[in-house]
Amino acid sequence: MKISRPQVLGISALLLLLPMLVWWLLVSAGQLGKLGEPLRPPFNLSDRIVTIEVAPDEEGTLRARFAGWEEGDPELSAAEFYTEVLGRTRTLPAIYRVLDVTSIIGVLWVVFGFAGQAVFMGRMIAQWLASEKARSSVVPPVFWWMSLLGSSMLMVYFLWRKDLVGFLGQSTGWVIYIRNLWFIYGKDRAGEATASE
Repeated sequence: MKISRPQVLGISALLLLLPMLVWWLLVSAGQLGKLGEPLRPPFNLSDRIVTIEVAPDEEGTLRARFAGWEEGDPELSAAEFYTEVLGRTRTLPAIYRVLDVTSIIGVLWVVFGFAGQAVFMGRMIAQWLASEKARSSVVPPVFWWMSLLGSSMLMVYFLWRKDLVGFLGQSTGWVIYIRNLWFIYGKDRAGEATASE
């Protein structure tokens, strides 16, 4: 399949817009704070089993409590906190506990994250198979496409999980993936121009 440089840029732009679109949807739904605004309690940790709110008491000291607690509810010691969390997790289905979510929507998000990781990992299998076929170390174009798609999916997942480290870890490779595709598909066009002369 022949792909031109403008098509590489177009596909890359669409994949780049995917995390931005999800971020906008999460902000619109009130799941993320808006840029430049401080986060306000309760801090929802993306459907996690335990959501804690941090708020100042009458003296202005920050106190942590479970989300939804009423004014005057007792503060918990570490042991009481652990017992409460354990009690909440026992009432959830096993799959929710394993994935650290509280709903089927959370399960679907984690499945999406696993799919992104599978695509990202699959690029190494594609590279290995191409190298075995050529009997030398080669990096096929599909490696870079899978890198781009897998990292985009993982960026969306990390946005939902509110995981800055994971998001930044996946976003840093973007320039490299696009630049390599630019080289690959530019070389094909340069070869065509030389052959036609």
